[in-house]
Amino acid sequence: MFQGLRQGGIFYILEKSDDINLKIGQVVSVSNPQPRYNQFGNTPTYGTQPEMVVDVKVKVGEETMEFKQLNANLNIANSGNVVVSDSKEAMSAEVEGLMRNSRQIIESVPYHEKMVVSCDAMLRELNPAFAKEKEQEEKMSMLEGEVTGIKETLGEMMNMLSSALGTPKSKKKEE
Repeated sequence: MFQGLRQGGIFYILEKSDDINLKIGQVVSVSNPQPRYNQFGNTPTYGTQPEMVVDVKVKVGEETMEFKQLNANLNIANSGNVVVSDSKEAMSAEVEGLMRNSRQIIESVPYHEKMVVSCDAMLRELNPAFAKEKEQEEKMSMLEGEVTGIKETLGEMMNMLSSALGTPKSKKKEE
C-alpha cells in the first residue's frame, strides 16, 4: 500500500503513450496520510471514513517525479496514461492485461475487415450517391495503376532501345 512506502523503496511507473515504457525508481519521500475531500469541499457524512491519500516523490535516474493524491490503501493507481505501483506483482498484472487486450484487438482484425467490406456493400445499396462516388474512386485508382504501368513499360522500352543502339543510358555533355 502506498501509505506503507518508505524512503529508498522501489516504485514502478508505467507510461502508456505512443510507446509503452516502464520506469523503476526509488522513493524519495512519502507524505503522511491525509483525508481527501470531494471537489466541493464537503466533509464526509456521519459514519463514513474519508479516503486517505498520500503524495509520493520518486527519483528515476536523474529525474524526480511527484505523484499527488494517491489512495493510501491501494498499491496501484491509474491516472490517464500513467500507472504507478509499489508492487511488482500488481504492475506485472497491469502489463499482462495490456498485452491481452492488444492480442484480442489483433485477433479481431479479420472480422473488422470483413465488416468494412459488408458495410460498404450495404451503403452502396442504400445510398446511390455513395455508390456513384465509390465507383468513381475505384475508376480513378484503376487509371492511376494503368498510368504507372505505362510509365514503367516506356522506361523499359527506352532502356532496351538505348542498349540496342549502343548509346549509354545517361549522356554527359563534355565541353
